[in-house]
Amino acid sequence: MLGKFIAKQVAGAVLKKVMEKKAIKKIRKYVEEPNDADDRIDKLELQVHKLERDSHEPQEFICCRKCGCKINKTKSKKRR
Repeated sequence: MLGKFIAKQVAGAVLKKVMEKKAIKKIRKYVEEPNDADDRIDKLELQVHKLERDSHEPQEFICCRKCGCKINKTKSKKRR
């Protein structure tokens, strides 16, 4: 009876250690190897880089004196 109890405890401890190692291997695999989340992040970074490159400078707005609405500031033409 005491032998069964000790054998059960030892088997439980060994099984627990084996399961921990398998879980660690799975976590290590998820962290170290590229997966679908890494692919999506890389794709989004490329899109952000492209948008930053293609975007234009913000424009200044001026208010209309008659109605108070905001309009784009236009570049004045040089007079000769």
